[in-house]
Amino acid sequence: MPAAFVPFATFCDTTFWNEVNKKKLNEWMLDETPKDIYAGFSIYDTVGAECRISLSYESLGEHSSSSYKGQLSLWNTLEAFKKLDRTSMIKIYGRKIWNSIKSGEWLNDVRTLFYFSFTAFADLKKFKYVYWSCYPAICYPPDIEHNSLVLDDPKPLLDYHFSTGEVVFILAGDSCGKLSRLSEFSSSDQVSLVIADPSPVESTCGWPVRNLLAAISVYRPDWSTVQLISLRGSSKCFSHIFSWRQVETPAECPAVVGWERNVQGKLQPYSVDLSTQFDPKKLMEQSVDLNLSLIKWRLVPDIKLERMLQLKALILGAGTLGCNLARGLMAWGVKKITFVDNSTVSYSNPVRQSLSEFGDACEGRGKAETAAAALKRIFPSIDAQAVRLTIPMPGHTLADSECENLKKDIDLIESLVEQHDVVFLALDSREARWLPTIIANKHRKIAISVGLGFDTYVVIRHGIGNYSPSSSSPANEATEISANMLVPYSQLSCYFCSDVTAPGNSTNDRTLDQQCTVSRPGLSMVASGVAIELLSSVLQYENPLEAPSNICEADESSSLLGATPHQVRGFIFKFQQITPCVRRFERCVACGTAVSEAYAAEGWKFVREVMNSPSHLERITGLDQLQNSVDNVQIDFSEDSDSLMSL
Repeated sequence: MPAAFVPFATFCDTTFWNEVNKKKLNEWMLDETPKDIYAGFSIYDTVGAECRISLSYESLGEHSSSSYKGQLSLWNTLEAFKKLDRTSMIKIYGRKIWNSIKSGEWLNDVRTLFYFSFTAFADLKKFKYVYWSCYPAICYPPDIEHNSLVLDDPKPLLDYHFSTGEVVFILAGDSCGKLSRLSEFSSSDQVSLVIADPSPVESTCGWPVRNLLAAISVYRPDWSTVQLISLRGSSKCFSHIFSWRQVETPAECPAVVGWERNVQGKLQPYSVDLSTQFDPKKLMEQSVDLNLSLIKWRLVPDIKLERMLQLKALILGAGTLGCNLARGLMAWGVKKITFVDNSTVSYSNPVRQSLSEFGDACEGRGKAETAAAALKRIFPSIDAQAVRLTIPMPGHTLADSECENLKKDIDLIESLVEQHDVVFLALDSREARWLPTIIANKHRKIAISVGLGFDTYVVIRHGIGNYSPSSSSPANEATEISANMLVPYSQLSCYFCSDVTAPGNSTNDRTLDQQCTVSRPGLSMVASGVAIELLSSVLQYENPLEAPSNICEADESSSLLGATPHQVRGFIFKFQQITPCVRRFERCVACGTAVSEAYAAEGWKFVREVMNSPSHLERITGLDQLQNSVDNVQIDFSEDSDSLMSL
């Protein structure tokens, strides 16, 4: 009777698509080059009318004895998948198998006869997949006839298969051996071929037998018949006799078939929707990663995304600025954010603070706790923490009974700064930024201040460095700056460097409008966005803690994402932005050497003294002498009145 062969049916496990997602995101990106893939099969499948071939998370790794090798072609667009010339593709893979047959390569590696192609398109945002498999089978030799009968005792053959992992081997008498010994036999009656057959149909061989028969007819053109044992995992195995009409071996590859048919028996691709199968949290993680990966794939191939993904951010102030900063960080993939704030959500907050709502104001929830909880609702995988804390501030007097709490608060701030990579100062008052500036400077952390006026804003990245006199001489630094117009990160000013007075209590004896930050509603979004993008640019510098600033116009080639300016000052009333660069002031009340040394030596006692008497900062930095010298400059108008009038 004419021979028939059971075709393949592809079964894709959910873990396979999950692995494809990860490979696509992290390794392949937009690369459409075919990738090696391994499909598993089993001789224990006894259900159905098709040879089951399986793809799992292991398919993109190393092959096993129960697998076939193929190629995965993953296309970037559905249109490219649909336009694929499948007629040409199956011919290419057919020629690959035919060349293995003609060259005799199959005798040493029989899996080259069972090569397959898996083409697919993966919508990584919606987790929908379209795929179509091709298992090329060469239509040769012609006019194959087939008869079969049940094999009496398959156990010795099964033992040999499982012990050696051989997919095809020979049986001569009672002895099993490698396929490469086929040349030793002059007649097909002297030997039987044994194949691990995935066919579940009792009397019919599976699809791989087609190419095996083609290989035998080419290798042994003197044979027109062969005995083949179909090895199944069940106790019932079959012995088949195949015969064919002898013809001259063609030079070119004969006709090839093998595109898989769908469940309706049509030559069409399969589609699968796994959006409900994956863990929603994992789905969101992958979608967030995809948004960032698209930057790397299309625009900035060398971007170091891991620096953002691994970043730990501390946001001091969970108000309007703090909320918007967190949203920007989260969009960049930052998964560790800690808020510090001491106040509660008021009824005026939700319309401006993007992480609070009406219910938070009704319940009087803390701003930090509210912001952290909102981040977790938005992105469940994020590690968002809240700390309710009042930051010690100059001019905010402290009673002796509160010293113990002061020590605890300072220790907590020290610990928080030390545990994070970047500190955002998004606090309401100038004096609230003073202690965090000192501590960030001490631990050499990236610190970025964001401040708002009514229609102006400022974003400053504080200088980072060791200011010991031996580190570098002022003369050398001045020469360096004049030569290349760059100010080193260690010499950039902090938020307080431009001040000649110590910060004090800015809320004392102030009206409501003077105590609150009154600004145009869109300003905080603009300022916080600028701050986040400044950080992202600095992080792309070769060594972020050494990113310099250009003393003139911002150098857009400083990092992969452009400029790394020191300050960004915006003026919404004229929609203008400037990027000044200011050098560190040695007598600064926050990052100056005298203040750093005093804090290192006295710790909380120094902070207490400054809280009770801000002028102490002016004394230890020498600012009081500077102010006195300016006050003592007088012009004697009586002596020079004539010359002054002439001017």
